[in-house]
Amino acid sequence: MKFGLLGRTLGHSYSPRIHGALGNDNYELFEREPGELRDFFNDPDLQGINITIPYKINALEACAVVDPRAERIGCVNTMVRRHGRWHGYNTDYDGFVFTLQHAGIDVKDKKCIILGDGASSKTVHIALEDLGARAIIHVSRHEPPFYDEIDQFRDTAQVIINCTPVGMYPNSPQALIDITNFTVLTGVVDLIYNPRRTVLLLQAEIMDIPYSDGLPFLVAQGVEAAKHFQGESFGSAEIEQILRDMRHEKENIILIGMPGVGKTTMGRALGKALNRKWLDADKELTKETGNISDYITTHGEDAFRREETKILAKLGQQTGLVISTGGGCVTVPQNFTHLRQNGRIYQLTQPVERLSTEGRVLSQGGIDRLRELEAVRTPMYESFAQCIIKHRRNIPETVKRIIEDFEAHLL
Repeated sequence: MKFGLLGRTLGHSYSPRIHGALGNDNYELFEREPGELRDFFNDPDLQGINITIPYKINALEACAVVDPRAERIGCVNTMVRRHGRWHGYNTDYDGFVFTLQHAGIDVKDKKCIILGDGASSKTVHIALEDLGARAIIHVSRHEPPFYDEIDQFRDTAQVIINCTPVGMYPNSPQALIDITNFTVLTGVVDLIYNPRRTVLLLQAEIMDIPYSDGLPFLVAQGVEAAKHFQGESFGSAEIEQILRDMRHEKENIILIGMPGVGKTTMGRALGKALNRKWLDADKELTKETGNISDYITTHGEDAFRREETKILAKLGQQTGLVISTGGGCVTVPQNFTHLRQNGRIYQLTQPVERLSTEGRVLSQGGIDRLRELEAVRTPMYESFAQCIIKHRRNIPETVKRIIEDFEAHLL
């Protein structure tokens, strides 16, 4: 028996990881062209299939029996062969409902905005109806209201759900809309799961609005599909465990702080403790520019910061890393988006008197220069960081404190 995910261009999918965690080791990725679908669906070895774009309508048409909810939505994302016939379901519905519950977002009697008009948006619409949303408005490129007209809802929209791929890796960071002037928002969901925090979600975070990316959606719909595939009563406990494990695996740990505070030493130690790849942004930058101090002396700090931002953009798109940054990365506001999109940011602190200045052109000038830097940069560090750690040059202690905080904030 074979199981798997059907799509046209799948790339790297998390679905085998989810189903493998539930004991299904026969889960494959099936990339097929439209002309191959008939033979694919007729393969007698296939027992269960998940379907992604652009084949959810084709899947509906291939099913002899369609679950009423999937029929109501108008597309199928899960197929199971029973007695030689395909039965179709829509487990994306379950995934979206779980996502709202997991994030603590209540849509009952709320005005909800859906970005996009594809298959996922139809599923979301039906779920919102069933959960008692007061009003549901689709904003899209194809018919009004259009994305550039979104501001008309800034004082009425309470929940926003992005069902488009805009902002998805590798085209991150990008955003369809700006929500920073919305006044009554109580929840934001983006069905994208890579990066973990799109620009839309970063804006929600800054505004202190409950939000969720698409990983809970993906995991929950996968677990619901596995119930059909394997006939087992998986539930929220399995969803939460898989979600926690994947967060632990994917979330970056980012170290920021004053020059000489110990970011490189701590990054190396954390990488070893967590069996993770550690990257030092300054070392990566040196590969591009040569010696950093020489580059700054020759080209100036502004030119250096532009090169640094390019490196941080590349590093920030990756996952599962420990990243040590340069002391001045916080002076460029856009670096926050690059680092936070897939990571939790830790500021390391030490008394100025204990900072190392060796080989650091921007730290030259003695203790007075360092105090000037500290006064300017401390508010910047604090605006970037989710957690501030006093590093007392006790490496095991600092490693322990960072890992404890990291694991406490995975979900």
